[in-house]
Amino acid sequence: MGCGIVPALEEVKLAKKITGVVLFLLMMVMSLSVLAADIKVKGDFNNRFTIYTNHNDWLVAEKGVLGDGDSPESWGETRYRLWVDAATNDGKVKGVWAAEVGGLAYGTPGSTGASVGGSYSGDGVNTETRWLYTDFQLPWLTEKARVRMGLQPFTVNSWLWSETIMGVTADFAAGPAELKFAWLRPYRDEVKDHDSKVEDLDAFYGRVNFKPARDIGCGLFAVYFNGDSGKRDPALFSTITSQNYELKKLANNYVLDLLTVGSDGKADFGMLFCNWDLMYQVGSIDNANFRESYNGWDFNERADNRDFAVNAWLAHVDIGCRVDKMKFTYTFWYASGDDDGSDSDFDAFMAVDIDRADNICIFKAMYADDNFFTEKDYLLDKGFIMNKLAFDYKFSKKLSCGSAAMYMLTAEDIVYLDDAGKPRKENEVGFELDAYLKYKLYENLEFAINAGYLFSGDAMDFWEVGQRDGSSDEDIFISSCKVQYKL
Repeated sequence: MGCGIVPALEEVKLAKKITGVVLFLLMMVMSLSVLAADIKVKGDFNNRFTIYTNHNDWLVAEKGVLGDGDSPESWGETRYRLWVDAATNDGKVKGVWAAEVGGLAYGTPGSTGASVGGSYSGDGVNTETRWLYTDFQLPWLTEKARVRMGLQPFTVNSWLWSETIMGVTADFAAGPAELKFAWLRPYRDEVKDHDSKVEDLDAFYGRVNFKPARDIGCGLFAVYFNGDSGKRDPALFSTITSQNYELKKLANNYVLDLLTVGSDGKADFGMLFCNWDLMYQVGSIDNANFRESYNGWDFNERADNRDFAVNAWLAHVDIGCRVDKMKFTYTFWYASGDDDGSDSDFDAFMAVDIDRADNICIFKAMYADDNFFTEKDYLLDKGFIMNKLAFDYKFSKKLSCGSAAMYMLTAEDIVYLDDAGKPRKENEVGFELDAYLKYKLYENLEFAINAGYLFSGDAMDFWEVGQRDGSSDEDIFISSCKVQYKL
């Protein structure tokens, strides 16, 4: 009889726990009703697959190396994002909390503390906070005046900085113009020693958007980075390399004083349209080394223990037309590059933190985009020149397709020594053909497939294992697809 009492007691305890949870949820719902809160759950559930690539060895961020012959591979990965918007019914206050499970590859082993894991028994630990911010209307202003603080999506310009960052941003309406301001904190120095100087990295941003005509919108903006480093001994100076030529990878290892000013906008004239971006960078990066070290090769001349002056720029334009269900677009951009790695000037444009998806084989247009060669809009510190013709056709609300052809170069020559020690100078990245097809299986569920083939130019010899003759020997093919559900 005693044996029967124990299970009965366990069932009573379980029933009490379930009742407690239900009561808690009911109290939460009642509380939210009293507070007049509007709760929305949103999501992006994305399963992506690389159908086939002949050069898996290329898809290593900034360090891809093209081996002799094919390196074939296929794989799948999952990235899910789920977020909650909790807002008052009048929309004046909103809190957002987003979580992400990202880059969970099919078949990749995981363990406790691992950031990936999709093998037997599932994931290890693979959840990150994507957003965590509060957004509210300033109560004493009748015009648009909103402040957002916390971990938030932030964009200066898609060619410079467009990612998640901690900070405080503000948006205001000033008559026909819109004003934006922000203070961002990419790095905090947590030193507690009273004899040491606190050396944080801060960014300050300002923008004004206006419409000089009904179908024309323009923006003027500036973003300023200021940071210090405790490294005063040249023997401890950190090294900047061409493959890590990006502001987010500098962390807080240098004395940084960098200003980027720019203009962007778009215009529509009936069937014709135009988009543009223009930026200029000026400033300095001090207490640094710069070494051209990549793929086992090193410059004989090095810029060590230097203060570097920055003078760089980027220009981009889209010009196109829409005819019925068709769209034709010509895209050009020029990101300045550095022609001499041994001097004390940085003439190459430097992005902060972006994800460019302008083609499949070089940038991140492959749907399984946790594997890529570069997310920036240039190669190494040599800048970039893009000439691209794109065609898009929308058959219906559910079905669309498109193709693109592009010719690509670096703005400055990639200078290197081949395996025989002979100097080489090349800038032709190559000619690429891309195509895609998208189909909506349901209103919120999309299937898409794409493919790209890069006919490598001679500059690609720089990334080949066998640098024999200054000529490209390996072309790249990539095809991918995705099934994406958006809630």
